[in-house]
Amino acid sequence: MRSLSRIACCALFMMAVGPSSVYAASPTDKREGGSAYPIKPIRWIIDFPVAGVSDQLARTVGQRLAENLGQPIVFDNRPGANGIIANALVAKSPPDGYTLGFISQPFSLQFTEHAKHGLRVEDFAAVGLIAEYPSLILVHPGVPVSNLKEFVAYAKKKSPPLTYASSGAGGAQHLAMEVFKKMAGFDAVHIPYSGSAPGLLDVMGGRVDSIFANLPGALPHIRAGRVKALAIAGKARNRVIADVPTFAEAGWPFDAPGYAGAVFPARVPAPLIKRMNAEIVRVLNLPEVQERILNAGCEARTSTPEAFAKFLREDIARWTPVIKAAGTSAQN
Repeated sequence: MRSLSRIACCALFMMAVGPSSVYAASPTDKREGGSAYPIKPIRWIIDFPVAGVSDQLARTVGQRLAENLGQPIVFDNRPGANGIIANALVAKSPPDGYTLGFISQPFSLQFTEHAKHGLRVEDFAAVGLIAEYPSLILVHPGVPVSNLKEFVAYAKKKSPPLTYASSGAGGAQHLAMEVFKKMAGFDAVHIPYSGSAPGLLDVMGGRVDSIFANLPGALPHIRAGRVKALAIAGKARNRVIADVPTFAEAGWPFDAPGYAGAVFPARVPAPLIKRMNAEIVRVLNLPEVQERILNAGCEARTSTPEAFAKFLREDIARWTPVIKAAGTSAQN
């Protein structure tokens, strides 16, 4: 297993050269007697920026996936419009198995009746689940609150209103905070960003009061004391930050889980979907990969393509009434 320092150096290099980068497998990584697929590099389109949750997970899995497949993985970050830009690019790609899409929670919010981007869930072929993770409310250390009840009380009396960042208008973080605002009865001004990472930077810099963020992207900043974690929007406390209570413990039963997975464009042949799923599952079953994913605040998850397709249908159905109640929609 590569050392964490080497991984960190590689991450800095990838950030320096731009959103597209390559993890190349050595010729000896290809298993003897394997399928003819793949015979060339695979492009993995990532829905959010470098250093975000999607990026961390894709590169953790993709490095070992390249070794298993014996072909390079080209990481292509295409942030914007809550993943719609990346997802549209995946949907329009040739169905030959050489363009893989990394999707996350906002994918489930993009197929409402008012969406104008033209994407349909039928434009994608589910490959498999990769991880699940919770979200939580964070504030700048200078905000005078230490728990969720104090946060709500502070927001109710603050003038001008409290500000909060999200990964983009109509995204899961935006919707989660809008739902919680109505549940707890306070007001706050929404400031959308193209991904949670730039929003977190402005919270840490004191330019925005708070953010509803995913744990993986926020965890290093919580540990460093650059932000304060008030509550986890999950059914139980997270074992990585076990001292942070749930929303339910504070009196508001609210759950906003996140997920990550892989998709192909529709009409990719079933044998290629099955092969890619098998290799992703193989990577996710490695103890060192599970440990890295856990240390990032996620839980590694595996599924069959059929089970992941069912998971996506159910998650889309779960969020549709939330979107209507919040009076917003994903960007088009």
